[in-house]
Amino acid sequence: MSDTKTYLIACGGHGRVVLDALLSSQQTIHGVVDANIAIGTEIFGVKVVGGDDVIKSFDPQLTKLVNGFGSTGSSRKRIETFEHWSKSGFKFRGVIHKAASIGAECKIADSAQIMAGAVLQNRVSVGENVVINTRASIDHDVVIADHAVISPGAIISGSVKIGHGAFVGAGAVIIQGIEIGDNCVIGAGAVVRHNVKPATTVVGNPAAQLE
Repeated sequence: MSDTKTYLIACGGHGRVVLDALLSSQQTIHGVVDANIAIGTEIFGVKVVGGDDVIKSFDPQLTKLVNGFGSTGSSRKRIETFEHWSKSGFKFRGVIHKAASIGAECKIADSAQIMAGAVLQNRVSVGENVVINTRASIDHDVVIADHAVISPGAIISGSVKIGHGAFVGAGAVIIQGIEIGDNCVIGAGAVVRHNVKPATTVVGNPAAQLE
């Protein structure tokens, strides 16, 4: 719809990366929603229009939202924001940075965010509200469920399954065919050689459950 407007929610570190990716792809962003930044402040030329209350004045049929919350320490706020405004009738849009490489027959949800330098090989499936961050490498036939976050420099080998809400830390390596359960945390630099049960945190090389 030509008169649909797009607003970014939250513009901290991750939000600025998302905004930069959108603008570099020649996307028009009509404003930033962030209660912690003064109204009228410009970020990369886009003005802050207010806090969350301003969204209530928007028509969900004429508005797209972009999730600017990151996952430092926890993805809770990111997931809550997506679910809250989705239930209110709003649709979220994502971004694929122009410097990302996307293989054949990939399925990428509309709200997913694929950052600069990320590589997705063929037949990768990416769910809603997923982040695949800077220079992450995702090989063939990987399935990444809703709300998962793949941090910068992570390497996901072929046919891996990443569960709902899972977090894969920076520089982690997951070998082929592994299943990562829902809400797992894979520590930065971990090398995962065995399946990881839901809601488990693993660290180290080889990765082991954090006691």
